[in-house]
Amino acid sequence: MGMRTEFDDDQDDTAGVVDLHRRIRGVVAAVVVLSRLASLTMVALSVIAAAQVHAYTSIGLAVAVYASVGGWSAVLILTVVRRDPIPGWVLVVDVAVTSAGVLALPLAVDNPVFAPLASPYLEPITVGVAVAVALISGSARLTALGCAVLAVTYAVGQAPHVSGASGVVSIVTPIAWQVGTSACCYVFVQRLRQVAVQVDVATARVIADRERVAAARAHTEERARQFREQVRRYRALHDGPLRILTAVAGPGPAGHPDPEVRRQCAVSVNVLRGATPDESGGNLTDLSLALVEAGADSAAYGLRVEYHFANLPEDLPPSVVDALAKASGEALSNVAVHAGTTKARLTALSGGDRDSDPPAVTVAIVDQGKGFDPAVAEHGYGIRHSIIGRMADVGGTATVDSHPGEGTRIDLRWPA
Repeated sequence: MGMRTEFDDDQDDTAGVVDLHRRIRGVVAAVVVLSRLASLTMVALSVIAAAQVHAYTSIGLAVAVYASVGGWSAVLILTVVRRDPIPGWVLVVDVAVTSAGVLALPLAVDNPVFAPLASPYLEPITVGVAVAVALISGSARLTALGCAVLAVTYAVGQAPHVSGASGVVSIVTPIAWQVGTSACCYVFVQRLRQVAVQVDVATARVIADRERVAAARAHTEERARQFREQVRRYRALHDGPLRILTAVAGPGPAGHPDPEVRRQCAVSVNVLRGATPDESGGNLTDLSLALVEAGADSAAYGLRVEYHFANLPEDLPPSVVDALAKASGEALSNVAVHAGTTKARLTALSGGDRDSDPPAVTVAIVDQGKGFDPAVAEHGYGIRHSIIGRMADVGGTATVDSHPGEGTRIDLRWPA
């Protein structure tokens, strides 16, 4: 036996919700059938009572009316049970057959004898027909039209046989019952259908949310898979080419005797290290590659740059990528030439929600060199124009924080 999961239960719940419309149609069909059966039972009881008091003046006409109404009711019940949706002509025939019956039946009975009976003139059938029209059509206009036809035909059939206020009451009371009952049924079915529509909307939202979650999960899993592959490649790179290049570039016994070769090897080592993500959010993007390339020139001066990239957006405008890369290159060049250190750290990350528009990005260049006092030393041309000015041109900012003997930190932010 397989184990059911919470996800399986959610799918079952969704299937049940989606099936709500069919269940509502089942409820409507059940009410229509039961109300018609109850109406036929009441009419049958009135027929038995009328026969016992010899109320019929035209037995043939009475039999024809009862046979027509009963036979059609059987057809209606079978149609409601077997057909979905129920054709509109069924309601038209139902109203027509019942209206003909309530017009004809008074001609086949002796009214004074028939009057004491509870439901002598097909009144229960008229109520059942009005209920069927309201529930099946779900239309206020069609419900009102059906009730109007039934009311008029009932009043016309009864008018010649009644007189006085009590006679009027005897006509109005059944009409009020069929109108009131059909109105209640109409409100009932409309509320059910509104609930079904609301459930459909909620279900669609749930499905869309699940699809978004599934897509995000798939994207996360794919990024994790890519990162694992990158780590595997980095290990192979570290254990092979990087180790050899580092040894050739160094001053030890394995170092190359030609200084230019050592310099080029150092540059290659720096570039390879920078292009390799060192954490799960360290995706390779246009910006990360541009920043590594910008640091290559500084590596030629012996500066080793430690790169850290996290959650960088993949769709930054080219002008922004260019400004961040060139401003970072200028900052690293200043470190290589003026800071008196051989190491620097460049960190680039998304400063907020990656789904924000536009995504926020921060690049920080930090060194532990000799630093300077910003209050005494003015920013040179490179800092003013190549860093601060370049970032301002694309809507970003650049700040410089330095203290003598404590190194320098330059922060590049976009957007400002």
